[in-house]
Amino acid sequence: MSKNIEEILERIGFDLNSNVMMVFRAILLASGSLGNYTTFREIETQLREMGEKRYTKAYLYRLFKELEEDELIIVDAIHRPKRFAITKIGLIRALEKRRNELLSTLLMKRQDLTVKYNLLGKTNTQDLAITMYNQIVGAATIDESVVIEGVENVRTTVIREFADIAKRGDIIRVLAPGSILDGGLEQSGLAEQRLMARAMDGVRVAGVILPQKHQEFTRDLITNFLKNTGDSLKALAATGNITITIAKEFISTYRMVSLNNEKMLLYLTHAAESDTAALIHRQDNPGLIDDAVKTFDTLYEEGISILDIVQQMITSGQSS
Repeated sequence: MSKNIEEILERIGFDLNSNVMMVFRAILLASGSLGNYTTFREIETQLREMGEKRYTKAYLYRLFKELEEDELIIVDAIHRPKRFAITKIGLIRALEKRRNELLSTLLMKRQDLTVKYNLLGKTNTQDLAITMYNQIVGAATIDESVVIEGVENVRTTVIREFADIAKRGDIIRVLAPGSILDGGLEQSGLAEQRLMARAMDGVRVAGVILPQKHQEFTRDLITNFLKNTGDSLKALAATGNITITIAKEFISTYRMVSLNNEKMLLYLTHAAESDTAALIHRQDNPGLIDDAVKTFDTLYEEGISILDIVQQMITSGQSS
């Protein structure tokens, strides 16, 4: 195999020491050059000359199939015996396919790192200290319904009982007051950021922003909110796992966070940094949880998507 081809293959992630690539090398050497056909017997002979261990016929054909699926070789099944070749155009297509897959993976990793970096940059040291303490002491989840008092305790409960234990496919519902639009989600601290960030892990995060009695949702208010959330919300929204809607009108209900239909945290104040909340487990009050989830889902379905509002703003700006 030419040095140039070897370098390209290594650069895009092919393991040249793997069995499948040893067979690829044997096909190339047995055929003499790109575009020339070779037979199974010739490939087998070439493998022996390369000092490779003896492969069974069935195993070699499995490797041929793998190479064919990756478009690294073409198989002429019409002639008998079958013939195998490596073509220039096929090799280019295979390399482009692998390169694009690698680029896509790298871009996803970079996006993930960017989101986590942005979230970290907006987190204050007090929030980090709380989380670090919980990790060190191994704080356990709370198995019974209880009233939580103190801003730090409420914040820690949200992280420990909802953000940290949610799994891929779970749904976290967040019903928040419209006052968060004044500063953006990042101003509410680590708890909300941790909830949002779980979207990167396959957790569905649904948010409803509930207007207050005195509040009007103006274009400027929403624009400032989107500006303050920065690139993090855009990247998280791209996962398809996070959606935020704005309720059309004020209703008297509690701010809450819930995990599936299993448990929820009812905030007993509407302040951005609530100091009192009730953690409720399903076994203690299933009716209350069902009612809260039903109310949330109704508000969510009837609400206005923030992403739709953004699209309307863009369309309006383009037409004006």
